[in-house]
Order: sequence, then C-alpha cells, then structure tokens
Amino acid sequence: MKKLRQFDMESYRILAELSKAIMFEWDIATDRFYVSSNWKLKFGTEPSSEKFSHHIPQIFGMHPEDTDELTSYIENIQNNNAIIEHTKYYKKIEVRLLTKKHAYSWFQLRLLLRCNAKGLPERVFCMITDINLQKKEYEKLLYRAQIDVLTGLYNKATVQAMIIDYLRKSRLQNKNQALFIIDIDGFKEVNDHFGHLFGDAVISDLAHCIQNSFRKSDIVGRIGGDEFIVLFKNITTEELIVKKAQELIKLLQRTYNSNGTNYKVSASIGIVISPLYGTHFDDLFQKADHALYYVKEHGKNNFHFFHENLPDPQYISTRTLEITNAKNRPNQKAFHENVIEYIFKILYRSQDANVAINLILEMIGRKYNISRTFILEKNAREEYCNTFEWCNEGIVSLQSELQNIDKAMAEKFFAHFDENGIFSCDNTNLLPAELKIYFKKSPVKALLECAMLNDGITAGVIGFECHHHPRLWKNEEIEVLSFTAEILSVFLLKKRAFDKMKRSHMQALEILDYIDSFIFVIDKNTHEILFANKKSLDVFGTYQLGKSCYDFISCEKKPCDYCPMLLLTESIEQAQKDIYFPKRDLWVHAVASQIHWDNTREVCLLHCHDIRKSDIHS
Repeated sequence: MKKLRQFDMESYRILAELSKAIMFEWDIATDRFYVSSNWKLKFGTEPSSEKFSHHIPQIFGMHPEDTDELTSYIENIQNNNAIIEHTKYYKKIEVRLLTKKHAYSWFQLRLLLRCNAKGLPERVFCMITDINLQKKEYEKLLYRAQIDVLTGLYNKATVQAMIIDYLRKSRLQNKNQALFIIDIDGFKEVNDHFGHLFGDAVISDLAHCIQNSFRKSDIVGRIGGDEFIVLFKNITTEELIVKKAQELIKLLQRTYNSNGTNYKVSASIGIVISPLYGTHFDDLFQKADHALYYVKEHGKNNFHFFHENLPDPQYISTRTLEITNAKNRPNQKAFHENVIEYIFKILYRSQDANVAINLILEMIGRKYNISRTFILEKNAREEYCNTFEWCNEGIVSLQSELQNIDKAMAEKFFAHFDENGIFSCDNTNLLPAELKIYFKKSPVKALLECAMLNDGITAGVIGFECHHHPRLWKNEEIEVLSFTAEILSVFLLKKRAFDKMKRSHMQALEILDYIDSFIFVIDKNTHEILFANKKSLDVFGTYQLGKSCYDFISCEKKPCDYCPMLLLTESIEQAQKDIYFPKRDLWVHAVASQIHWDNTREVCLLHCHDIRKSDIHS
C-alpha cells in the first residue's frame, strides 16, 4: 500500500509540473492533507497537514464575499459514510483565494472523490488551476455585452432583463418599486447645432448625474439616444419618489449658449409604482411611458405619476420593448473611459470655443467630483481675470469677484509649483503659514492648480477646488486633470493669439477705411483686385473684388499703359506718378508698392489720392 501511495504522489507531482496546477489530496479516514511542492510558490506558506476539515478557511484564505462551497463539500462527505451518489464524485468550484502577494486571484478547484471497495469515501483528489486571467477576460467581455459603450450604464437589453428578473424574484412585503422613464428635452437641437461629439459628452454628463442620484442597488440603464430607465427599489413612501424626481429635474437642466442663442436641455420623467399598477415589465413600461408623454404634452421639464384616470397621450409610440442590442456608432468610445480623447475632439470640432471649454470644465468637474473648476488668464495689463468657471451644485460662483486681480496676488502659489507647473494641496489647513492665510475665510479644503505657460512665461492658471473636505489627489486624477489643463492651455493660448491677430486685422481694415484715399491690393500679373477700402468702394462701386483693376478704375478694356505698377522691378519696390483717368475725368496721385501677399502671387498696394481737391484748396 505504501508503494502504491508513493507511486500515486509521484504521479501527482509529475502531473502538477506538466500542467502548472497545484495538487492536493485529503485522506478522509485520518483527516490529513497533502499538497504538491508548488503550493508554497503560489500561496506563500506550507499548510498544516493535520485536521484538514477543521482548518479549511485558514488553509485556503477565501474571499469573504465568495460562497464557501469547499467546506460544504467536505462536510457533506464526512456526514455521509454511505455510498455516495455518482453525481457527487466530481465537483468543480471557482473561488478567489489569497495569494502570497496579498491579493485575491481566481482559481478553479476540480475535486474527485475516490471510494474504497465497500463504496465508502476514502480520498479526495484536487487540481487547483489559476484562472484569474481567463476570468478577467470573461468579465471584460460580459461588461462589454451588458454596458452601453458611451455612458457606462447598462444597455437596453441588459437593463430590461435585470428589471424583469428582479420583479419576478422580488417578494418584499410593504415595499414599492418605482419605474422611471427619463427623456431628455432639447437634446436634438444641441446635438444638431454643436455636433455629435458635443452631444456625446452631454449625454455622458447627464447619465453620470442620473447614476449618481440613485443607490448602487437600484437598476439604471440607457434605452435610447436620449432616454434612460431606472428601477428605484424598495421604497416605503411616495414622498421619497417625489423627492427623487424633483432632484432629477433640477440636476438635469443645462443651458448652452452659441452666438447669442440659448440651447436648453431638461428632463421629462414618467413614473409608475409597482405593485400598485402591475408587476410585469411590459405593463409597467407602457404605463411609465404614458405618464412621460403626458409631461411632454404639458410643458416638459417635469415629472408625473401614472394613474388610472390619466388622459391618453396624443402620440403614437414607436418604441419596441423586445430585447435587442442597438449597434453603437463604429469605434465609438465612452467619455468616462476616454476623457482626453473626447476633450481633443470637442475642442477641435466645436463651432463655439467658449461653449466647448465650459462643457469640458463641467464634465471634468462632475466626473471627478470637484466643487469648482476655473481658468484665470493674464491680460495686457499683467492682471488676471476669471474667464471661465464651473461650479457644482451648492457652490457659490466667484467669477464676478475674480476680475483684474493684481499679478502678485494671482501668482501667490507660483513659487510652490513643481517642474511641471503643478501645485497640489490635499489639505489647505496643513499649508505653510504664508499660504494658509489665503484660505482663512475660504471654503477651499483641497486644491490643484496648473500653470498656463506661453514660451515659458506664465499666461494663466487652470484650477480645480474641493470645498467640502480635504482630498488626497490620486496619481491618476492628477495626470488626467493636469493633461486636461495642458490641452485647454494650448488651445486657449492659440485662440487668444488668433483673436489678437484678428483684432489687429480688423483695426488695420478700419484705419484703411477712414483714409481719404483710394486703396487697392492688386495682382500684378492678372490685374485682379484683391482688396479695396471703403473710399474706393464708395466711388468705383461695390463689385470690384475679383475683377480687373483697369475695368473698374479706369474703365478700359485692357491694362493701362500709364499704370505705375509697370515701373516696379526687382530693384524698384515703389513708384509714383500723377495719372489722369479720361473716362472718369479724374486726376490722382498714385503710389504703387510691392508687398508680400502669399507665395503664389506678385502683389502690389496701389494708393491713389484725388489731387483735384488739392488743386481746389490751393
């Protein structure tokens, strides 16, 4: 028998080495436990071989949230010394075990019971396989199948199946369930005007607010482009449902301004209570939908409960309740998982930069639970102004106060910025005395500031504040927030430079318009008029641009022989002469100057002064 045992154990050892599995054997009669040599490599300690059935939790270190199927299996064998049914000879268990790295990993235990000649339990053999990687991959696939890719909420098929399952299994006494259907009003106009990337960010923001408004135990999902569904579980009073609906109506209101036009977003909510008006999903959905469209037909931005006397809506629903997987746009990614990419795209494609920046500050603020996000920009007088700001609910805006701030005051923390231009404070009460004084009457408890640098010179600050309590800024948060600030900084600096150039251009045009002379920019080779100031347009006509100068100015059919542009050469950059236009009976002093326009044209500036007026005055 001993020889057979040695042979068995050696066989297990070889099998374990080949399969990289961990093997153990339990001798039922002696309650002794034998393991393969690689046990210690995975779990760090050599388990006790005595009284195995009494030490299972200590030996295996199971995750507290996992069901202890192994102990139940062992106890069942010990308590049944009769012949075991064939189905109990083999058992497979998946459980998380604590490894020597002090982390839980998924393992599969395949247990085989061997009986003696009398049919009584004798030994249990087990092969333990690390399935953590496969389990994680499976969970990822399951997550992708269940989750709406944009918002991170359950998708239509999953949320419907979960609610059906819960309603079928729920047998709670004296408790109500409330089914909410939430429809976003005005979203189509926002999506059409600002583009679908902006619309994606808005939907992601609203989804985040809806999810955070409910408990983890409630079921929240997205059932369409701008529609959401929630099962508010186990509610004792209708007042709690009313309070939750009022909270949602307030939270989901947004206004986006573009070129003086306001685009408003709000929510219409239909609610039905179960079991008062049913316990089946289809029935409850139709009734909540009925209440929703009652709201939409009576002004929107409100909620209403279904009841038996509710008038029928004046619409035909095109919704389908079948469980179907709606296809997402190709390569669509979730905002909450691809923040930086969305910020790039929103800024790059937005038609209104100010709206885009305000939206990004709001999205970042909500995602990372920040009280206030702001941008301070330095003006020409070296003062700082709060140009952009977003405040979370209950936070007082400071934008009107933070204008024309003295340079020294605005840059009070700059000496404490690191080499990357970042100042991070987890608790303002722990700051040095010279900095702490600035927060004596301030609600700010934690702060992250990022410098806006223009060729190494500070041009502004982008900041993130927490007002409710101190906050330990995580590395991932600092990385995303500082990178967001860097993107906004580059975009804003380029925008400001472009705006400045545009203002300079407009000022130059305005100056030219007020000069009491005819000013043209003309292509030397084609004689095409590329620019004309107000004076020349008033005198010669408003349809000159793109036409020939000799046609509009001198009323000739071909280029003029007396044109001063003919005097310009590589060595002569400016020429002037008095010219008489016989068909206009007009004397002018004309100055032609070669100027740089672009690399594809030879261009000159033609400045003509009416010398008849000079003669009159003389």
